[in-house]
This record gives sequence, C-alpha cells and structure tokens, in this order.
Amino acid sequence: MGSTAPPAADIPDDAHVAEEEVHRTSLAVYATITLLGVTAAASWKRFVTDEPELIVTLVGASLAVVIAHAWSSVMAQRLVHGTRLSRRQVTTEIVVSLSFFIATGIAIAAIVLGQVVLDLEFADTVLLTELVLVGALFVLGMLGARRAGTGWWRALAWGAVDASIGVVIMVLKLVLGG
Repeated sequence: MGSTAPPAADIPDDAHVAEEEVHRTSLAVYATITLLGVTAAASWKRFVTDEPELIVTLVGASLAVVIAHAWSSVMAQRLVHGTRLSRRQVTTEIVVSLSFFIATGIAIAAIVLGQVVLDLEFADTVLLTELVLVGALFVLGMLGARRAGTGWWRALAWGAVDASIGVVIMVLKLVLGG
C-alpha cells in the first residue's frame, strides 16, 4: 500500500510554524496601526458620522487589506519563485490574513461598548476606540519586550514606544491623508 502522508514539503516544521506565527502577529499589529489611521481619518474628517458607518468602514478597510495581502503573496510567489503557492502556503496565507480581523474585532467591540453600553456620543466613541487600539499596541509592545527578557521598566518603555508609533501614524493620516 502507498503512503497517504502528505509530501514532506507540505509538512510544516518548527521553523515554518515559528515564521507563520511571526507573520500572523505582524499582520495583527499592522492591522491595529492601520485601523487607528482609518478611524481617525474617517471620523475626524467626517467621512463617517455615526457608529454603524464607522463599523462598515473598518470592516471594508480590513477586507481590502486582507485581499491585497493575500493577492500580493500570490504575486510574490510567481515573481520570486516562478511557481504557484502550494496548498500549505495557501492555507497559511488564509490563516495569516484572518489575523487582521483580530484588530477589527477589537475596534468593533470598542465601538459597541461606547455606543451601546456606555451610551457615548459618536466623537467620544471614536476616542474610546482609538484609546483601545493604542492601548492594544502598548500591551503588545510590553508583552513582546517581557518575552524578549527585558525588565518591567524597559518593557513599559517599549510599550510606550509601540503605542506612540500608532499615535504618529494616526496623526500623519490626519495631516497628510484623507
């Protein structure tokens, strides 16, 4: 009888799994920063004027980025290797791309918290959402620094640096972009 095991190229090794985890985490951080900019520009420039419009805008932006990310992987594989993505690579790209929606879910939860639970005005809900996303960057930065073996003070500093990157992107989006 022939073996039904997948070819060795389709079996992820420890290095592949670690690389996928880094890629997935990177995209979740990228999503958080991106959604900060989208939230700021869409609300402060009055492209959206209420919570449902903001949610639709964030979901739409997330879908656009996920599709762009997935397609760029397909193109990169062809351009660099001259081949199509393997079944494992397609699955990996789907899983990695879906990590973008972690930040989207956090943003939507903050919007719902502001509108439904706390009964905030739209501007205050936007501020809450931005604070939650900046807070997420702070926590991720701090946890990453702690995992890298830094002490608590240095981890707090890294959290502040990572959160400030989100704030800088948000301000740049407001000043330079639409």
